[in-house]
Amino acid sequence: MPLQALQIVLTDQRVMTEQLPADVEHHFLGGRGAAAWLLAQRVPAKIGPLAPANLLIFSAGPLAGVTFSGITVTTRSPITNSISHGWASGRWGANLRRAGHDLLILDGQSPDWCWIRIDGSQVDIHPATHLIGLDTQATNQTLRRELGDEYAVVCVGPAAEAGVSYSAIVAEGAFAVEPAGAGAVMARKRVKAIAVRGTNACPVADRQRLDTALAGIARRIAASDVAADFRQYGSLYYAQRAEELGAFSVRNGQAHTVPHASAISRTALAQRGRREPRGCDGCPLACHSAYIRKNGEPIAYPDLEALAGFGWSCGLTTPDAIILVNDLCLRLGLDVTETSAALAFMMECRERGLSNVGNLTWGDLDAVVGAIRRLGQRQEKRDILSLGVGEMQEVYYGSNVFAPQARQLALPAIDPRTVPEIALADATAPIGGDYRYAMFYEPLLAEPPVWLPNDPNNPHTIQGRVPRLIWHERFAAAVDAAGLCRRLALLAYQIAPADLNELLSATLGRTFTSVDVAKIGERIVTLERALAIRYGAGRDTLPHRWTEEPLEDGPAAGKLPMLEEMLPEYYRRHGWDEQGQPSPARLAELGITLPD
Repeated sequence: MPLQALQIVLTDQRVMTEQLPADVEHHFLGGRGAAAWLLAQRVPAKIGPLAPANLLIFSAGPLAGVTFSGITVTTRSPITNSISHGWASGRWGANLRRAGHDLLILDGQSPDWCWIRIDGSQVDIHPATHLIGLDTQATNQTLRRELGDEYAVVCVGPAAEAGVSYSAIVAEGAFAVEPAGAGAVMARKRVKAIAVRGTNACPVADRQRLDTALAGIARRIAASDVAADFRQYGSLYYAQRAEELGAFSVRNGQAHTVPHASAISRTALAQRGRREPRGCDGCPLACHSAYIRKNGEPIAYPDLEALAGFGWSCGLTTPDAIILVNDLCLRLGLDVTETSAALAFMMECRERGLSNVGNLTWGDLDAVVGAIRRLGQRQEKRDILSLGVGEMQEVYYGSNVFAPQARQLALPAIDPRTVPEIALADATAPIGGDYRYAMFYEPLLAEPPVWLPNDPNNPHTIQGRVPRLIWHERFAAAVDAAGLCRRLALLAYQIAPADLNELLSATLGRTFTSVDVAKIGERIVTLERALAIRYGAGRDTLPHRWTEEPLEDGPAAGKLPMLEEMLPEYYRRHGWDEQGQPSPARLAELGITLPD
């Protein structure tokens, strides 16, 4: 069935619907795959990220609205100048599909700040005067009071209004679209929020077969110790193993040992207060939660990136400090990874005497909170922190060697020196330096699932590591294209490839094999690689600190990631040339056509 796209040209408030060519659904399914195809066809290199003609694409694959899902937000990133995907949980994507749309495309720029209401085929664009200045939770609450709880809301917060490069879109006041990039584009288009209601059932070819597949997944989750821990800890489930491997480092990657590690452990954070599940509708895992204040107000429970970034890299020493700054980022609409990386980088610049701006020092909660609050305020002169670490390194001479970024995107604070596969994922991701592109958490699992590829004779060699990363890249791409929740499928490893095949076959009414799904993932990853090259992506590498300076203490002391040794094997297995470029023949083999 051809994919249905709703396009809003903000410049003159035109609303159009279109069917994408039938072969787009056949080759890319939908979701992230269809969004990447749209970007390739309609956003040439000459259109900059903040140009009105850059597209902001919200997509939900065929399983969204049918089973556990989220959204993918795709654009050309103002941080990296390249392709950007961001992901979030929640019911917004399901609502979009129940409204009859597989994708929402925002084009142009509104003359004034606006918000958009989508109710099935009806689309209204309204002035956002009463929403400007509200944080993401207040915006969500205001619109739901006006419209009703059947609506799901995505919005930007004060940080995007203030022009912060790494501002984030937030879904339903609870789920940040990560990594960063899309928030600044949405703000430049002067769209504060989008509220969607969908009342139609999404089509399912074989409901009985679908229910049988879902029941099997539910049984796996009920019997899984990993799933039980995810309900308790969310992504902090991985914190204990990361500590054991030495994958958390302090002071922007300068060392490993931190005296307050036990004070900010996952157990300390989990026990800090009463929490309630904040998972998506109908999901048996419920991997999100929120603390509940005495007045009943929720406050976000931190993910792994907040603990590693604020607690370890920036040096905050208490659970309350991490909870406070994590929630502040969510309310202001700031990406946690970019924010913590920018703060840690600035702390080191001050330590080295490269900067005398502000008062940021390791572990200073008041200074951290003050800096984050300023990012939510319009400044006459732009705050350097609002640029993000990729641009900040260009200001301070010599700082590029310790700037935690790759292709201008901040590195999540899992130290890539400790896990070579994560180093390779950070260096090669077309969206910039973030291993979550591939959702590669397998090294942090005590017992990986049986369906992951493994060479028992060479598990820790290049020939053992590279195929596992490529498998994750392709499976993550297929999961996103299908519209299945990537946290359920890959963060918690509760969806096997056979499950995805069954869900797609039952929903779409045609047979999907593992080869079919792997080919879809391969096609998407290759298209995104070609797009990144078109947009001028640089070399697949990491900064000097993470390739040449081993840690001197901790479990990972002396280790370096062998990046240069892994890259040739990575390119070879993808079928790319020695520089990592997909050849015209390779693109043609996969049925990928790029306009001139």
